[in-house]
Parts: sequence; structure tokens; C-alpha cells
Amino acid sequence: MPEEEGDIFSNLAPGYEGVAEFYDLFADNSDIPFYLKYAKRTGSPILDLAGGTGRVAFALAEAGFEVTVLDSSPSMLTVARKKLDRLSNDIAKRVTLIEGKMEHFDIPQEFALIIIPNSFGHALTMDDQIATLRCIKSHLQMEGLFILDLFVGEQQYAHALFEDAPIPIENNQTVERHGEITSDANRKLMRVEICYIIKKADGSIVDTIKITSGAALLFKQDVDSLLQLSGFDIIEELGGFHEESYNEESGRRILTLKRSGKNSGEGD
Repeated sequence: MPEEEGDIFSNLAPGYEGVAEFYDLFADNSDIPFYLKYAKRTGSPILDLAGGTGRVAFALAEAGFEVTVLDSSPSMLTVARKKLDRLSNDIAKRVTLIEGKMEHFDIPQEFALIIIPNSFGHALTMDDQIATLRCIKSHLQMEGLFILDLFVGEQQYAHALFEDAPIPIENNQTVERHGEITSDANRKLMRVEICYIIKKADGSIVDTIKITSGAALLFKQDVDSLLQLSGFDIIEELGGFHEESYNEESGRRILTLKRSGKNSGEGD
């Protein structure tokens, strides 16, 4: 890879500031019934790591569960607080919002269920990934479950473009989303450039917002090693939220995990 191309993978970070208000519009909510099923199995309390706008957490709270949302993005949490303010007191009191990093958090509570809906890749380095997993283990009840939702690194394109259809927003306007994904298998990194275009009803452009975001490419063997190092056992491995079996062609890998109980070093 030429040096100038490699530079696009430098200084990557999650890119939600300035566009959090549009996040839920383009989100895939097909995972919510899956998390509700496991919440019914484990009960409360639940920790939603990198929980963003509370997309999953508020659905769990509406179903009667106590949920703590931890996220590092002030913009995403601002949207979550606005949503929280619109809830009834009975539901709102079951949700706690915390600003913090999933790699280094300390909440004085252990949880029956911990989830990271499609955000573990924002821990870009192996050190950050291990730190995240060890924090999770230290906050998980002995019989608790941890659900890890991953896009499979082996299935990611080296380069891809995507475009989402316009979605109506306030003031008779629409927002559409265009993106470009570039992956480097050697660096185990993905760079995502996204452009949000806000238009009037007549098609004229009101605003254009561009962001760059990064994520780790998470290969199966690497993930398995990380989990072993961090003290987790896999108890279920799925290829999607409809509970289809995982195989080598699966683009998604959803792991249900428990504490191994073995001495895995720091974080026990």
C-alpha cells in the first residue's frame, strides 16, 4: 500500500459528533427483539455499552428493565437525554445515562446482562479491546451474560460505497446519507466516510455534513484469543439476530458469553 493511502487510517475515531440527531433514522432495529429475549432471561440490571442515543436501552426500559447507558459521545447522549425527557416517569426512572469510555469505566454495580450493540469495533487497538473486555468482566455478575455483536472482519470489503434513501425530517425537509468504506486487512482497520445531505421539498440543499469514523476489523481468530485472554467462555454463537447458525459465510457474529471463572489476570 502506498504511504499516502496508508495515511487515511491514521487518527481514526468514532464519528458521531454533529450527526447524532440523524443516527436513529438510519439505524437497523432488527436486533431489539433479540436483546429483549435475553433481558427476559437474565433480568435487571442491564448495561448498554456504547449505547449512543439509547436506541436499544429505551426499548428495554419500556419493557420493564433497569438499564444503564454508557457512551463517550456528548452528541449522542444529548439526543438520549432529549428522548429520556419525553418518556413517562415510570419508564424514565429505569434509565441511567453515563458519559464515559467503554475501555475504562468504573460503575459501582454489577450487571445481569451487558450488551454492546455493534460498537465493539470502536475499540481500535488490541490494548483497548482487552481493556474493554476486562472492564466488562469486572462489572458482570457471576452468572450474568455478555452479548457481543460483531461484523465479521473476514467478510468486509476492501472498498465499498453505499447510499440510503432520503428520510423525512422536520420543516418539510429530508436527510439522505452517502458513504464510502475503505478497509485495510493488514492494519485491521476500517475507515468510513459519511455525508449527510439535508434538502428542502424542492430538492435544494440546505446543508451538507461530512464525518469520518473508524472501526477495527475483527477477525474470528483474533476475537477468540481476546475473549480467552479476558476470561470469557462462549456459550452461544449465532450468525444473525434471527438466531441463524454462524458459519464462515456469515457477515455477523453474535456471541453470548459468560465469565470463565479462570484466573485471567487483571480485571478479575
